[in-house]
Amino acid sequence: MEQVDRQYEFHRLALAWPQHRWWRPLLTALLGFVFYTVFVLVVLVTGVVLAALSPTGIEPYSDALTVLDLGNPVTFAFTLVSLILMIPALALAVLITGPRPIGLLSSVAGRIRWRWLAVCAGAALAVSLAGLAVSVGIGLLFPAEAAPEPVQQDTTYLPLMLALTLLAVPFQAAAEEYVFRGFLMQAIGTWLRHPAFAILLPVPLFVLGHTYDPFGQITVALFAVVFGWLSWRTGGLEAAIAAHAINNMTVFGLGALGLVDVNSSEGSVGGLVVSALTMGATAAVIVRLADRRGIERTRTVAPQPLLQPVGPSPVYAQAGVGGQGPAWAPFQVPATSWSGAYDSSQYDSSRYAPAPGTAPAPSYARPTAPPEPQPEPQPQPQPQPQPQPQPYRQPKPQPTAGAHAPAAPGTGRDHSTDRHPSGPAHPAGPGHPSGTPHPAGPGHPGAAGHRAD
Repeated sequence: MEQVDRQYEFHRLALAWPQHRWWRPLLTALLGFVFYTVFVLVVLVTGVVLAALSPTGIEPYSDALTVLDLGNPVTFAFTLVSLILMIPALALAVLITGPRPIGLLSSVAGRIRWRWLAVCAGAALAVSLAGLAVSVGIGLLFPAEAAPEPVQQDTTYLPLMLALTLLAVPFQAAAEEYVFRGFLMQAIGTWLRHPAFAILLPVPLFVLGHTYDPFGQITVALFAVVFGWLSWRTGGLEAAIAAHAINNMTVFGLGALGLVDVNSSEGSVGGLVVSALTMGATAAVIVRLADRRGIERTRTVAPQPLLQPVGPSPVYAQAGVGGQGPAWAPFQVPATSWSGAYDSSQYDSSRYAPAPGTAPAPSYARPTAPPEPQPEPQPQPQPQPQPQPQPYRQPKPQPTAGAHAPAAPGTGRDHSTDRHPSGPAHPAGPGHPSGTPHPAGPGHPGAAGHRAD
């Protein structure tokens, strides 16, 4: 049966790994939580040691951490670092449990698409600036819906706050996206096929991580839905990371300048409308750019070839000696790889050599295993020829020189007076002692040259 390539959307990327099992996301979550707890404890212990060694002691830092004041550099830095630690904790857990490659958490390409991330960041920044302009216009037209009065900020730490905003906030936003839109979406996608489940089910967990009033919670939920949809629609986290980072950097940057209260947990209808319009415009622009640039939305995985195990094959060889025993008996030949290379020693070069001026034929050699030693053939005993019986032939008697032997009795003729031509003397017969005359053999009836009278 012909196999076709499989297409995996972003929320189903965990299934692109052949070794995936349904329980692996649960084990990843457990290991990630353990690693995250260990990392946070290490940071806390390190911070306590450094604070104890400082001239002011540990008390100012402990007092700052008792109150969640994001305008304080210590609290702000600790909050950012504690969220950023989710990245190494999740990465270490995925390295242990899968999927492979680890970059599948980032996009269908198996990595962060940096150029596309820069494009999304530029689009989100442009839309965010336009949203700020709209927000200022609404505040001028509807003073009741205007933002609260700017709070007085200690400008002593302004450079530090701006540095943390520019350098650490993007990683904080990326950490949240990797956990809620990367891992959780793909974990749910392994169990439920439709992308709506993967987009909507992580939203409550994301909302619970933000302590706002109902308007603020609705705004956060809207952000979570848009970020999840962008991740599915563009096949990666780049768009969500860019939009999330630009939004947070705008808020914390304005807070560092004292233009907004970063600790405020109250929302408004106007703020919800502006946020909805801003996120809607950001998503529309990013999707438009993704379509024009041909950003991949799915991962193509070629099916693995169906390899049949190659075992020893039966070969029939003649058995028995001299026709005894079975005519053919199977024996096993160990399976070895074969080679399709051209062997010039097996062919007549005068007939099969390539013509002058032509390119040599490609070699399709495959690595071969050394042949196993075969048992030397035992020599087959050759049947001994049986002696054939020879017919008995009576030796012809040789007459003595100069005379015929007397006539045999009953022949009627006496040949004693006939002269026989001289010839060689008859040798002594076997077994007769020297001087003993050779016994007369039978007569010569019918012999050549002698007719019976």
